[in-house]
Amino acid sequence: MKTIVYKAGITVDFLREGRDTNDEYCEFRCSIKPSSRVPMPHYHQGFEEIVYGEKGIVSWTVNGKTTDIGPGEKLVIPVGAIHMFENKSNETVEFLCRTTPGNAFGSDYFEDIATVLNADGLPDFNKLQDIMKQYGLIPVVGLKRRLIFAIINLIRKIKS
Repeated sequence: MKTIVYKAGITVDFLREGRDTNDEYCEFRCSIKPSSRVPMPHYHQGFEEIVYGEKGIVSWTVNGKTTDIGPGEKLVIPVGAIHMFENKSNETVEFLCRTTPGNAFGSDYFEDIATVLNADGLPDFNKLQDIMKQYGLIPVVGLKRRLIFAIINLIRKIKS
């Protein structure tokens, strides 16, 4: 089992990758500490995601509608649905993800993202967005986030 740990408070454990399932699906568990930085809103170009709640409550927003998912509950995120998640609780939460087809997404994506997020200093959001697009995840960045990213990029330039 491959594990990827982000200093932002998220751990991803891969249970089955596409190569293990004849590219039928990919399956991984996410563990998210309270107040963790989570992925920006995005949609998938070519794969569906099903989320299964395992521990605690995770708030998912899919196409503008927020749903809390707890243990034993599931949420289907179809291709093209804009989504994001948050841990609004004071405890670590866990959920299982299954993406289909299995060859669309895997641990390589999470490892590439980790190189940006786990680097010292402020993350390079342009690089994050480029990696996301490379793997078929399309970031959806509103005006507020664009301003935040612009300020962070300006700070990075001033520091260097």
